[in-house]
Parts: sequence; C-alpha cells; structure tokens
Amino acid sequence: MRDIRIACGQFVAEAGDKEQNIRRMIGYAEEARQQGCALILFPELIVTGYLSPREILPLAESTGGPSVRRLATAASRLGIAIAFGMAELDESSGACHNSLVTIGKEGSVVGIYRKMHLWADEKTWAEEGTEMVTLCVDGMRCGCWICYDTRFPETARLAALAGADVALVSTAWLGPTAEWELALCARALDNSFFVAGADIISSRPGLACRGASMIVGPKGNVLARAEIGKEGIIHTLLRAEDLAAQRNRVPLLDDRRPESYGVLTAPNRGSRV
Repeated sequence: MRDIRIACGQFVAEAGDKEQNIRRMIGYAEEARQQGCALILFPELIVTGYLSPREILPLAESTGGPSVRRLATAASRLGIAIAFGMAELDESSGACHNSLVTIGKEGSVVGIYRKMHLWADEKTWAEEGTEMVTLCVDGMRCGCWICYDTRFPETARLAALAGADVALVSTAWLGPTAEWELALCARALDNSFFVAGADIISSRPGLACRGASMIVGPKGNVLARAEIGKEGIIHTLLRAEDLAAQRNRVPLLDDRRPESYGVLTAPNRGSRV
C-alpha cells in the first residue's frame, strides 16, 4: 500500500430517517475529503440507526436502492470512498443481512461484507454472512467486519490471510468501551495491519452506544480517537513504512503453523457455565 489518509465518522442516527442520516453522512464525507482523506468509514446500521428487529426489518434495502444510489452519487462527486453499515436486502434470495457496504470514489459498490457473527436479536432478522470480503481503495487492500465479529480473532486473521493492509470495522458497540479498544488493538497487533473502527452514538434504552471511534496502527497503538459521545470525524495518515516495518520485525503470517490448528475449525462445544 501507499501512504493514505482515512477517516471515521460518528453521529446520533435519527431512528428510521434514512434521508436525514444520509444527509449527515454526505456532510461528513465532504469534510473528510477536505482533509485529504481517500475513504471515510461510518458505523454499523448508520443508514437507519441501530434499531429493534421489529423496527429495522421493514427498512432493509438492496444495494441498488435509493440510499446506496444517493451515497454513490456523493462519493463520485466528492472523489472519496464511503464505507457504511446498513440493513441489506438480497433481492435474489429475499434474505436480509447486517452489512458493511463500500462505495469507491468512482461511485460504484466495490465491496459488500455481511456480518458473520450475529449478536442476540440480530438473529431474528438477519441471515449470517459466510465469508470475508476484501476490496481495494486507492491501492489500499481492505478487509471488513462488523461489531461482534471483532471478538472473534478468526475474523481478523481471515482478512490478513486475504492480504488486507487495513481492516474496516463498523460497530454499534453495546459493551464497555475498554473492551472495544482492547479488541481493536489486539486484532491490529495480532495481524500487523491497521484497524479503523467507527462506532454509532445512541441513547436508546437497551441499545446505548457511546461513539468510541478510533484508528489503530499495526503495533496495536491508537493513532486517532474520537471524543466519547461527540459527533464528527477523526482522521489520520496510514503510513506504508510503519506497516512494512512491523511486518518485517514480526513475520506473523510466515511463521504460522496451520497444520497444528485443526481444532480451531472443530464444531462448537459451548462455553457457558
């Protein structure tokens, strides 16, 4: 990869008001472009807000629908890639997914990641995704995952094995902020890549999220951090030499022992006591 500046945007999404939320996203994308960013990442389900299953299912929309078209037009006009979470309707199967969609600066969809590890009530409206998705933005190879996926090291390793230099992580983090930061930093350090995490802000009962967006370096060091609960963007320069230096110092992927890891793909035995 080359040196590249990226941003995360966070704000209080208006419940179910896709028009207003998209307007906010476009405004932050314009601000990020003015700061020289090639990509801006938004939180999980930011198009609709993180809602209950009863509320969110009727709002699901295909990637050919009006929300994605509006954001694609903005990406092309501004010359910036936009990655964001949405309730995605797969028109071919009729299934709904909790998805992270990335639109390139030319205005076309370059990647759709469907959340693999669904949390709690998400299982009542969304179908699980089945594969890691990687995409390229201005020479930067990106892997993607969403929220609860962060707690599964296997997800990040799939991205690393697919050649990702940067992981894009949309979230509506319902747990302690300290756990979110620890997990992001660990996934970056585990795989020697950059991790950008965009967190939604919400005060809805049972769905409260603090807005703790951050961007982490390949040593597990926080490069940029949002002020908790404050709407706006953060951005930082991802330096190619920092990535190369860490990978040369700690050749993780070269030293793997996959022949010894068979138990990692064994059927679940359960962990509750």
